Amino acid sequence: MDQIAVINIRNGEVKPHDDRTLSPEDMAEIQSWMASRQALLAARDIDDIHRAVDYLNLTTHWAQSRATDDQLEDVTDALLLAMHDLRSVLVRKKADRLMNG
Repeated sequence: MDQIAVINIRNGEVKPHDDRTLSPEDMAEIQSWMASRQALLAARDIDDIHRAVDYLNLTTHWAQSRATDDQLEDVTDALLLAMHDLRSVLVRKKADRLMNG
């Protein structure tokens, strides 16, 4: 296996490796791989978000049933700030979708 190119998935940039010239077949294979990779990364992102929802639910249960006052003191401000930021973004995005749809 020889490296034929360096690919930046974020911006779609394809740089041939060394002085190699990429054939149309190479580019077609690279484009196919990039599409598959982007789909995989998008699926992982959504899976991470679903996992975050699960963690929030677990955190709620922990705070209500097992957390000590000292533990709550340690995490409350950080959680409240993060949840406030998340809520603000979600409400704004929801409003945008409702206004546009």
